Amino acid sequence: MNVIKIGGEVVGDPRVFEEFRSLLQKHLPAAVVFGAGVQISSRLKAEDIPFGFYKGERITTADMLALIDDEFRKMAKNIASMLSGLESVFVSGSEVFTSSQKSAKLGFVGEIVSVDISKIKSAQAPVILVSPIASSETESAAGHRDLYNVNADVSASRLAAALAAPELIYCTKVNGVNDSSGNLIEKIDADGAAELMAEGVIDGGMIPKVRSALESLKSGVGSVRIGRTLIM
Repeated sequence: MNVIKIGGEVVGDPRVFEEFRSLLQKHLPAAVVFGAGVQISSRLKAEDIPFGFYKGERITTADMLALIDDEFRKMAKNIASMLSGLESVFVSGSEVFTSSQKSAKLGFVGEIVSVDISKIKSAQAPVILVSPIASSETESAAGHRDLYNVNADVSASRLAAALAAPELIYCTKVNGVNDSSGNLIEKIDADGAAELMAEGVIDGGMIPKVRSALESLKSGVGSVRIGRTLIM
């Protein structure tokens, strides 16, 4: 089973989503890990809930978790509808990923510590939609597990490793990883990626994708691709 990661910006762009849909059909069966950063920010603003970021990650309070989980579930329904003709099922990441708290400054943001693929393996559909949310390692005094918001790029990488996926694809709105002149790099190794990150050529949201890609390859994933589906 392949793993494909898409962000909320892909779902929000009909043309790019159609490219993703075409790509998906060529890589079935597939687990699709989806983000919803744009949609979550819009919802928080609409409900006048203040939010911020620390080192590129959303600071998540306990009050935000239900809203974030709800937004992921809405996104799953939206994707399923847009994939008309392709059968899909939704599996909450809380049934797949277990995490510990990443940082007190980030609040309920998790660092994935284990992956349970049983729900993925038993899903009877060619497309399994997985949200980037995790359960805590231990139960609270009330007898339930807390939820943690987890990075979607890392979630896709860890899931791909657990599944021993032939291929992990990060489907984005940008062409892929570019060099210092802005030209697309068709292939890059770990040393080359580290050098470009040190030089600041690879920056922003591309950093977690590249780091996760390298970790995936170390963990036995067959290959990793990053970028727009038209060039794949």
